[in-house]
Order: sequence, then structure tokens, then C-alpha cells
Amino acid sequence: MKNVYLMILISILTISCQNTSIDTAPMSGTINQSDEKTAVVVKLAKAYEAGAFEAAKDYFTPDGKHYFNNIEFSTDEIIDGYNFHTVLYDDLQHLNADVTTMYYNNGDVYTNQWSDWTGKSKITGKVHTNTFHCWWKWEGDKIVSTQCYIDPTDLMEETALYQAKMAEEN
Repeated sequence: MKNVYLMILISILTISCQNTSIDTAPMSGTINQSDEKTAVVVKLAKAYEAGAFEAAKDYFTPDGKHYFNNIEFSTDEIIDGYNFHTVLYDDLQHLNADVTTMYYNNGDVYTNQWSDWTGKSKITGKVHTNTFHCWWKWEGDKIVSTQCYIDPTDLMEETALYQAKMAEEN
């Protein structure tokens, strides 16, 4: 009797696995959390936290287009901008980060990063926390474009405090 139940279970599993269909639409594809591209973005996130985002030069194309809330920056500008965050904040961290790479059927490859960001103001000591999403567009083994979305309110306030402090010192 046990053999009959076992055979029925195996038959059901075999039939259900054969009924899986693959979506071949251009914007469908496969997602991977354990590939090399995902590992690169995780590495770059760690470099950002350490104030060493120039590590991105090893992976970004020199003529890349990078966006922070729809404002376009060159590769050098975005690297300098992200490194500037360590002038404003201590203890930069990406908390609860989820990073995956999507390989689309049309050939596009994007790594997506969702995370909470936190940093402690060097001026006020206040800890800021914010949620962000970034995508990193790949062509071969190079990142040609990035786009990050985050509420910039805290960053703008910290920048204004920093500018006021610098004006007082001069």
C-alpha cells in the first residue's frame, strides 16, 4: 500500500513539473542572487560605506550615465558625489540589502538593489535612515548606467549645514 501512495506522489510531482512554462517575452528572463554581477554590486555597496567608491572605476565605463533621482551625472561625478557622503556622515550603512541580477530575454542585464540607508551626521550627531532603490545596467562585464532613487531631504539638509559650517570657518 505504501508503494502505491509513493507511486501516486511521484506521478503527481512529475506531471506538475512538466506543466511549468517558460515566459519567452522580451522583458521576462531569469533572476540570480548568486552571480558575479550581484557580487560586484554588493562589493561596491561596501566600498560606498567605507568612503572608497572610487572602486567603481574598475567596473563603470568612463562614459557612463548615472542618475541620482533623475539628475544625470558622469562616472567621475557620481563617484565623487557618493564619496562626499563620508564628508557629511559617519557610520554609513546599507541595512537589509537585497541585491539580485535580472537577465532579460531581450539581452539586457540589470542588477537591482533595494536597501535601507543610514548615516550619522558629523555635524549634529543625528542618525538618518532612508529607503532606496538602485539599478545597475550592464553591458558585458561593465556597468554603463546606474539610477538610484531616495528621498534627498536629509542629504540636502546635511549639505546646507556643511556649507554653513565651511562658510563660518573661512
